[in-house]
This record gives sequence, C-alpha cells and structure tokens, in this order.
Amino acid sequence: MADPQEWMEKLALQELFARYAHTVDGYDAEGWVDCFTEDGIFEVEGGGSRLQFRGREALLEFVQAHIQLLPGTRHVMTGHLAEIQGNEASHRCTLTGFLTRPGKVYTFASGWYESKLKKVNGQWKIAHRIAHCDNFEQFTQGEIANLFGSFNTWMAEHATRP
Repeated sequence: MADPQEWMEKLALQELFARYAHTVDGYDAEGWVDCFTEDGIFEVEGGGSRLQFRGREALLEFVQAHIQLLPGTRHVMTGHLAEIQGNEASHRCTLTGFLTRPGKVYTFASGWYESKLKKVNGQWKIAHRIAHCDNFEQFTQGEIANLFGSFNTWMAEHATRP
C-alpha cells in the first residue's frame, strides 16, 4: 500500500493532467506548454508513424495550431496509473477526445497517453508524452479526416519524425 506522501504525489500528477486538458480545451496555449519541462516532448503515434514536437517553441506552435484549427475539443483522461521514483515518474491513462461541431459531437481520439514526468522546482512537469491513437485511420479518411484536414497538414509540415 502506498504511503500518504505517495498518494499526494499521485494526486498532484492527476492535477497536472487535468490542467493539461483544461488549458488546451480552454485555448490557453501558454498554460498547456507550462505543463511540460523546458525540453519537453509531445508525440502523436498511430498507424505505424510518429510525429514529434520537442522543446517549448515547438510545443507552443503545436498547441497554437491545435487551438486555431481545432476549436471545440474536449480531452478526457481516465484510468490513471502512475509509478513514482523520487523526482521522476511514469504515467499511463486512457484517452478519449471529442470534437463538437454544430449538430454533432465526434469522437476524434481513442487510445492512451504514455508519459514520463520530472519534478521541477517542486512541481510535476511532463518530460515526454506520447498520444497513442487506436483510431489513427480516421485521421486519414472519413468525416474526422475532413474535420482535421488543415491540422493534419500543419502537423505533417511542422513535426519531426523520431
């Protein structure tokens, strides 16, 4: 059984991930980037490929494009599992993403997040986060692909491939 301090750390991690979701969905680009370490990495993985955004500048460009090209998103995370080793942690949770458009709400993401975290100046930050998408084919065909077209093009042009 985890001691009370470990439970407090696990709650702090959940708070970080709640802030992560609320900032991107609330159009707070700086707040979202602040969830990451200075050299933080965010990746989207699916369909056998990965797109990576590394460092504060790339993260800020990514989230600004997300906010501009995909307004109306909601990121939902459940099933949090965290292992904490001192000032580092690993985390995994289920991801569901919704996109609201007039007359319809789409599920645009189904998958899981895998994260490595570090404690920086007493606060947990994301060092490396991968969004694993189970439904990656939807991004290239069908209704979701049409809604995500501009964002998909932007990501392809601006991401690096690890």
